[in-house]
Amino acid sequence: MTRDWLDPLLVPPVRELPSNAAYLAHLALTAEDATLIRLASNESTEPPSPRVRDALAQAYLEANLSAPPVPPLRSALAVRHGVGSERVLLGAGSTELIDAVFRTVAGPGDEVVLPTPSWPVYRRRLQVLGASIVEIPLARGERAWRYDVDALLEAITSHTKLLVLCSPNNPTGNSLPLAAVRRCAEAAPLLLLDAAYADFDEEADLSPLVHESERVVLMRTFSKAYCLAGLRVGYCVGAGAVIDRLDRVLVPGSSVASASLQAALAALEDDGYHRRQVERVRAERERVADGLRELGVRAYDSRGNFVAVEVGDAGAFAAALRARRIVVRVHDDRLVRITVGRPQENDALLAAVRDTLPLSGRRA
Repeated sequence: MTRDWLDPLLVPPVRELPSNAAYLAHLALTAEDATLIRLASNESTEPPSPRVRDALAQAYLEANLSAPPVPPLRSALAVRHGVGSERVLLGAGSTELIDAVFRTVAGPGDEVVLPTPSWPVYRRRLQVLGASIVEIPLARGERAWRYDVDALLEAITSHTKLLVLCSPNNPTGNSLPLAAVRRCAEAAPLLLLDAAYADFDEEADLSPLVHESERVVLMRTFSKAYCLAGLRVGYCVGAGAVIDRLDRVLVPGSSVASASLQAALAALEDDGYHRRQVERVRAERERVADGLRELGVRAYDSRGNFVAVEVGDAGAFAAALRARRIVVRVHDDRLVRITVGRPQENDALLAAVRDTLPLSGRRA
């Protein structure tokens, strides 16, 4: 068998890693049937700004050329955040940059403090590195989850290399106020602040922290509010010395295609389109959450572009929706995350819950 010769070659953590194919099974499912309603991946179900279409057409003329080290998108983002371009780093989605932070500071046995539940990819990538993961549970209320900031701070030791926060948190939807994140930045040796869903949070703007502390690396993405999940563009903002070290971990030369760079710049410059998408999601998010509660499902308050629900049997809940041609994301035995779609998609979701949800899917 292949494993007889392959296993001895593998570094130990890789032998235990779960399959990426299993993690991305929902994408394979929707790729096979384009008529399914995609509410599993926190993508925008609307296309991007029309300016993106024009930018992609223009990018054809430069497709034979490599992107410059400081493309116009990097300069524009630096202006947006009030920093020099040396403090901004672009990547193939914020995922690549998060992984770069991990590889820069977390080796075998190094402690990384993580909230749980949070984005599962954090754990997967840290496992590859052999890092020691210290998980701090979120507190769960009747209508909302919250971070236990005191517990996070108490978990930081002399062996800790990194504290990871996701705000708004995926999959639970809760966010952290600026004062709480400031406490974390003051205590952590380095703070990775994943703000992929920050556009949808009307209450907290955490970006000022990059001006206050050299120990904060702020992650942002074009996949959510800018509707560019398929083009893989993300960026981070941090101290120049930190960004320089992260850049050295990446393969030399931009990992982001020149067409994606131009498309993201066009999306960034269309503030009106971005604002309308954010407002639409915020309004529909509240409607979906209230509608699910009226149907007897425990739906948690959210500051992202999704709603987390707790049900008696997550698998049965997802299967019932799948039978009605709606795909959602199961996170554990009871927790399901539902992306906020267009009004007609959300109507279909609520109708499916009302008409076909088995008793095992209702509130525990």
